[in-house]
Amino acid sequence: MNILSAKLAKTAGALGLAVAALTTVSAAPAAASTAATASCTKYYRYDNIQVQVDNCSSGWIWMYTEKGNFDKGIVHVTKSWNGDEAGTLEASQGKTNVAKFEPQVYSIVICGFKWLGWTPPASPWWTYCTNPIVIK
Repeated sequence: MNILSAKLAKTAGALGLAVAALTTVSAAPAAASTAATASCTKYYRYDNIQVQVDNCSSGWIWMYTEKGNFDKGIVHVTKSWNGDEAGTLEASQGKTNVAKFEPQVYSIVICGFKWLGWTPPASPWWTYCTNPIVIK
C-alpha cells in the first residue's frame, strides 16, 4: 500500500480515537506497525479504496475512499468459509467507515461504485468488485 498522506493519517488517527472512545477495544486504523500486530493486520487497496482488516482480537475493518475513480467504496464481509455475508461497509469519496465483526473476519470483497452520468440517482451506475480475499 502506498504511504498514507498526512490528511489520511490525520483522519485515521481521529477515527481511532473516536472508536476507542465508543468501545472498550481500541481500534486505531493505520497504526498496527508493531511486531505483535503485524501478522494479524492486513492492508488492501482497490483503485482509490483502502481497506485495513485487523483480526488481532476481533474482526475490525476500516475503510477509506479517497478521491479517484470510484464514487463510493463497499466492502462485503464473511466470518466463516461457508458463511453468508456478515455485513457491509460503505464510504463515499473522502469518507471513512469502521465496523467490528465478531469473532473475526474470514474474507472480504472490495467493490467500487461509479456513477456514469451527471445527476445521481437518475443516472446509470456500475459496480466493479475484486475476487474474494481470504484474510485468515
